[in-house]
Amino acid sequence: MKPTLDYVVAKFNEYNALCFEGRLPLPRFQISQARTFMGKVSYKRTRSFWGRCHYGDFVFRISNRRDLPEVEVEDTILHEMIHLDIMSSQQRDSSAHGRLFREKMQDINRRFGRHITVSHRLTAADQEKDTERRRHLVCVSLLNNGRWGVTLAAHTRLYELWNRMDRVPEIVSHSWYLSTDPFFNRFPRSCTAKVYHITKEELDRHLKDAKPLVRKGHAIQISCNSWYVE
Repeated sequence: MKPTLDYVVAKFNEYNALCFEGRLPLPRFQISQARTFMGKVSYKRTRSFWGRCHYGDFVFRISNRRDLPEVEVEDTILHEMIHLDIMSSQQRDSSAHGRLFREKMQDINRRFGRHITVSHRLTAADQEKDTERRRHLVCVSLLNNGRWGVTLAAHTRLYELWNRMDRVPEIVSHSWYLSTDPFFNRFPRSCTAKVYHITKEELDRHLKDAKPLVRKGHAIQISCNSWYVE
């Protein structure tokens, strides 16, 4: 099944009463077309005068990009509800899926016969099936440890990220490309200088048809004779 907004809201309300004693706040709900995650809870963090962080303004996102068994959709919703439970109660875990998350996950699995897991990202097999050609703005970086990495820029943040990559101390050198190779569909488009490690062999194979990008003044140029226009 592909979840709808009404379905996600209904399941949230059902599980809030059943598994969380109705204590979860009602977030904003969104259905996403994301290819790199099945569910996500985002938030705004503010800091009090005394320096204490507060989490609020929660957005609950579920992707309907894939057609999944209903039980997997339900477990994805519950997974994100555990994150919301931790953040909305202003608790701090040891990591994104640390001790507190795992304790809550195991408790729900045991009491309600669920099969929630720590990770519910797309598998390598799922990623290989995504063969749609889309435009990707790819920054290729050589790191100071000798490894290679890629960063995919959100189209609306290309200029901002172009400048930011120059200031990352771990990056020895980098270059930009425009590519439509489906291989890059598996990487999220970023607004930050997040580098995903990749082998040089993979880079050479998947950049063979890419077009180099260069910046001239306030414009970004493709292959010296055409211009990138969003």
